[in-house]
Amino acid sequence: MEFRGSKKIMKYHHKLGYFFNKHKTLVSVELDLTNVCDNNCPKCTGKRENPVSLTMEQLKKFIDEFVEADGKSIILAGGGEPLLHPDFIGILYYIKSKGLRVGVYSNGLSLNEEKAKAIIDCCSFFRISLDAGSPEGYKKTHGMSKEAFEKVMGNMRMFSRLKKESGKDVSYGASFLTGEITKPDILNFFKLCKECGLDYGQLKPFLYDETDVSEELQKGKELYEDENFKVVSSYHKYQYFKDEDKRPYTKCWGLFFNAVVTADFKFYPCANQRQNPKYCIGDLNKNSIKEIMNSSRIIEVFNSIDFKDCPYFCRNDDLNRELEYHSKAIKHEEFL
Repeated sequence: MEFRGSKKIMKYHHKLGYFFNKHKTLVSVELDLTNVCDNNCPKCTGKRENPVSLTMEQLKKFIDEFVEADGKSIILAGGGEPLLHPDFIGILYYIKSKGLRVGVYSNGLSLNEEKAKAIIDCCSFFRISLDAGSPEGYKKTHGMSKEAFEKVMGNMRMFSRLKKESGKDVSYGASFLTGEITKPDILNFFKLCKECGLDYGQLKPFLYDETDVSEELQKGKELYEDENFKVVSSYHKYQYFKDEDKRPYTKCWGLFFNAVVTADFKFYPCANQRQNPKYCIGDLNKNSIKEIMNSSRIIEVFNSIDFKDCPYFCRNDDLNRELEYHSKAIKHEEFL
């Protein structure tokens, strides 16, 4: 028996929709500034074969419409490497001027002092996709040389120094994709992150790789965690590895709240399905965010998503698990 009115009110999606101004469901968008990249990752999920970039005119149009749609945050990602966009700094300051929160994912190779200062001044977080704790590991995950690895290490130290000098509290860390090929490098990764002055080192699993790294995570905490450096992980993903039902939901509810805008200015439900024509929700060259979010197409995509096309533990997984609960029948839901 469910007695909680806070749960029952969630059944009235149409009434909540009117209350929340109908189309204004988007909270966060991952924005691919460019498909151009300076790394050669063997398991790249980007689109380097289509080396396009968004224009400043397109970006301003999107950001203005996103503000109008009551959006809250933008993550600059890829696609390719966002720091390679020629207007990267101008984009950061334009987003900031509109009152939006902004974060950046980067491989860190093309970072310089000018870009670092802009990130520190504008961003809520900056995360480097390092995925290695040694030149040998970096070659496996990023397909790059020892010299490139050392350059990233230098850039990481430089960012730490500038952040400290600024006195600003931008969250600064690095991520590490875990799997059989990367597992031996985990402790080295934590060690390097701490030595370079980062706030945290984060583990998250490679798509389709459920390698157990619980021992390495615990050992990392014991060896390197303190008040200035945190050892963290996408715990909600790792904890589901052994579940018989790894996807206990029937719909991708999260697509109404998260989205990806690609470097060719199209709108998709997530990074894993970017550039998949089956799931393209709209073309921002032709329609506004409001028109796309109010269109029949978004409902078509919502109803047609085949989870066989999707990896487990995707970005929307946690949202979907929660929202699935609110889609189910509740006895006596009429009584709040």
